[in-house]
Amino acid sequence: MLCFGLLLVSLATQLQGLEILDPREVEYIHLQVNGTAGGSVTLDCGPTLPTIYVWAFTAAGSEGSSALAYNYGHGARLQPRSLRSARMSIPLNSTTLVLTEVQVEAQGTYTCQALYDVEDGARVTFYITRLAVEEEED
Repeated sequence: MLCFGLLLVSLATQLQGLEILDPREVEYIHLQVNGTAGGSVTLDCGPTLPTIYVWAFTAAGSEGSSALAYNYGHGARLQPRSLRSARMSIPLNSTTLVLTEVQVEAQGTYTCQALYDVEDGARVTFYITRLAVEEEED
């Protein structure tokens, strides 16, 4: 996760007019979402559209994470082969990650790293969502 944080800070400094006053000042918001195998879930990345965001996934029991989607100011882009346990989409002008046809293997931690361009610099917020997926009942 540190690697994605450094990537986000590095990208932010490349954007003209965007200054991070203290990159160590970061807000962490923890969420829990429950889903059912075969169904769909919606994962949120804050109430407002950030300047830059990156979605990452860490499978349950794993330490490594993989990038799922990002928006560096030019529209959302999905990493198409990064998550095989669900279909991903991001609605237009949104940071919401929608997972459909969810499988039990989609269980884990989804992190949205959001950078907001604010009047006095930049604000970074990590939205950390733990997804639990239950088997579909017969």
